[in-house]
Amino acid sequence: MKIFYIYHSGFAVETENYRLVFDYYMEPKRNSGDFKVENFVISDKHVIVFSSHGHGDHFNKEILKWKEKNPNINYILSDDIEAEIKKYFVKEGDILSIAEAEIKVFGSTDLGTSYLVKCDGKIFFHSGDLNWWAWSDDTPEEEKEMRDLYMKKMEKIVENVEKVDYLFYPVDPRLEKNSFLGIEDFIKRIEVKNIIPMHMWDNYSIAENLEKRVDINVIKFKKNCEKIFEI
Repeated sequence: MKIFYIYHSGFAVETENYRLVFDYYMEPKRNSGDFKVENFVISDKHVIVFSSHGHGDHFNKEILKWKEKNPNINYILSDDIEAEIKKYFVKEGDILSIAEAEIKVFGSTDLGTSYLVKCDGKIFFHSGDLNWWAWSDDTPEEEKEMRDLYMKKMEKIVENVEKVDYLFYPVDPRLEKNSFLGIEDFIKRIEVKNIIPMHMWDNYSIAENLEKRVDINVIKFKKNCEKIFEI
């Protein structure tokens, strides 16, 4: 199994029978390796492309052109996204399968969805923009609204998810002292083997700070478009 970091919240995962792409929106030229997602999606394996929501840093309509290179690609897109595909548009609560991969769709504390994917004996959870977004300038009312929303979304996840092998989760440095609020709550409630931090806005040192705070393996990286994990 291999995991490639593309950029921001974008990742590619290759297992024995699948190639998965999550939240691609760009491949930056700066500080980048030789990974090319357009080559990655050309494969005899089952290729599934996920977009958690339509924000510009999580979705790029260029992904739809990959169908020209591989007509067997399956797209799993949050139903807030406007795109011309035959399937699948999904929302919180949906469950579907592609070949033998099981996909469960959970909610978000921002726009769109988060995804649990089980395939080839591995469990992946890509959070999209699901996070405890506690900003330093929030009013008490805004703090409570976000806390209540986060807890509501997490209740559904805890009810349905016992463990995750690879958790892709935001650790946004713009949240300052609250950057780890969401990830630390998530791992208290669900068994997680590996954390893959994302949504870091090029501030890769924040992953090192996260590593000091948790007793779970943190997969770190400091370069775009390169392989970050292989077993």
